[in-house]
Amino acid sequence: MKNLFLGALALAALVAAPAATFAATYAYVNTAGEVMTMEASSAEQALSTAPNLHVHSGVMTVGTDDANVVGDTVPGT
Repeated sequence: MKNLFLGALALAALVAAPAATFAATYAYVNTAGEVMTMEASSAEQALSTAPNLHVHSGVMTVGTDDANVVGDTVPGT
């Protein structure tokens, strides 16, 4: 019975967790041509809320291995 209660409590905590808990880091190109990052819970949210998103930029999920692109510039923007 104790295990069932603890399992239900853990499930309730998981469901009640805010969406930001499950956020990923996304990279995008801003209007100045710089590669920037932001956290969002989905790619759609990142596209709609990225500050100064360049008109031709998309977003990509980045991890620790991809961190070297941040701060670089993209020519022609």
